[in-house]
Amino acid sequence: MTDQTGQAAPVAVPLAPAPASTGPARAIAVLGMHRSGTSALTGSLAEAGVYLGQVLGHSIPQNRKGLQEPASVLFMQENLLQANGGSWDNPPRTLEWGRMHTAVRDLFLESREKFEPWAFKDPRTLMTLEGWLEVKPDLDLAGIFRDPLAVAHSLQRRNGFSLMKGLYLWHAYNERLLHWASTRACPLVEFSTRPGEMAMRIDALIRALGLTPSQAPEFFDAALPQGTDDTQTLPAEIAALYAQLQERALG
Repeated sequence: MTDQTGQAAPVAVPLAPAPASTGPARAIAVLGMHRSGTSALTGSLAEAGVYLGQVLGHSIPQNRKGLQEPASVLFMQENLLQANGGSWDNPPRTLEWGRMHTAVRDLFLESREKFEPWAFKDPRTLMTLEGWLEVKPDLDLAGIFRDPLAVAHSLQRRNGFSLMKGLYLWHAYNERLLHWASTRACPLVEFSTRPGEMAMRIDALIRALGLTPSQAPEFFDAALPQGTDDTQTLPAEIAALYAQLQERALG
């Protein structure tokens, strides 16, 4: 199977995490819309000593550092959205987990329980998080968001979507991000293409999780994302949501 980029071969991340302490291993779900910097944040967590396991870490045209997503979770969650009449770019209104989906989830969680701490990311998790919290209520959250127009332009370049569809998707995902940031401890940062600024924001988020940032981070690459000079006015609903996220962001 392949994801929307047409790539699927998992690549092992060569990390040696500490053994888990007594009790459930600490786990972190990285939350964020597609094309919003979730890969950069996840890779930076790995540099800080967080275990990722096997992820899609190979270079692809849209992400030279790799998606940093576990293939089993990506494919299971896309199938879950499809089983409920949707997809990653057409989120369903309601979601019911099937036996196959819960089996993959449970096996994935079991495979990580001996590592401390560990993390995973797939933007679809914003749509499926209740199912994870059902069996992992102590799951930690960390979120990242990006300028709505930058995301919409990125989706237009990669997927051929109209700007309005990209903005609709930005709102659908980030409305969920704001919900979780409002109801649970979930440190947020806004993605920036300025290397120094982004480094400080990532460090602040890592510290907010009680972790120690890497002394020599290399994963974040400001040349990877493409910005936009578009200054068009955002729809009021999207502008309001963006402002709410910025109010909650670190840094």
